[in-house]
Amino acid sequence: MLDKSQIQKITIEFYSHFCDTDLEKFLPGIQFICTPEREKIIKGFGCPYGIYVLVRENQAVIAFSPKYQEFMDDLKVLPEKEILSAIRGKYAMKEMKLFIFDKEKVEEFGEARVLNLSNYALFKTFFCTANPEADPEGWLEDYFTEKVKKGYFTGYFKENQLVSVCDAPDMPFMEGRIQHTGITTLSRERGKGYGKCTAALATHNLLAKGICPQWECDVNNVASCKLAKSIGYREFGTAYILEEWD
Repeated sequence: MLDKSQIQKITIEFYSHFCDTDLEKFLPGIQFICTPEREKIIKGFGCPYGIYVLVRENQAVIAFSPKYQEFMDDLKVLPEKEILSAIRGKYAMKEMKLFIFDKEKVEEFGEARVLNLSNYALFKTFFCTANPEADPEGWLEDYFTEKVKKGYFTGYFKENQLVSVCDAPDMPFMEGRIQHTGITTLSRERGKGYGKCTAALATHNLLAKGICPQWECDVNNVASCKLAKSIGYREFGTAYILEEWD
């Protein structure tokens, strides 16, 4: 079971990859980092993050592709409080709330269970109900099998059907050491505590395996932010991201 110091270290190391700098050594203020890493497609996200801004308390790291060098040089003469506004004013930045796990707050998981290979049919039904426009053929079973063999999937059972599932998306960095816990609950079953039990079990399961749980969501996703805090996460920072799709 990971302790708080290990979780802190792993989480900081994970976000250091996005910034291409060691955040543990970062001092207060704003740091500009020009890096070709921001030209690469991010595994699990499907596109490069041309600009990645991480804001934490009195610190901000602005990591960017070399093609934005001239724009960033012009920003350096601005007061610190105006720099982020200038970036957001020029580019459509996705805003994500980042969390770090603090302590487990849920001890009872209801009918949430770690899924096994025999649950695939139930999972497929769940997936198709939650994503009616998606086509599961040719990939869903392989994805389920891969993650379930690692013991990553958890789900909440109601009347022998899955109503909430925590999956395990591919991680762009440090796979096997840190894992995002995505959560989906069927719309008709929301507000009943099923998602909380499922996410709490997923987190507990990762910790028991020595893997750091990770959570982030859109800043406007109030429900996800509330859920994260209810199972033991606290805010780590905010990321402003320029996604570069072809």
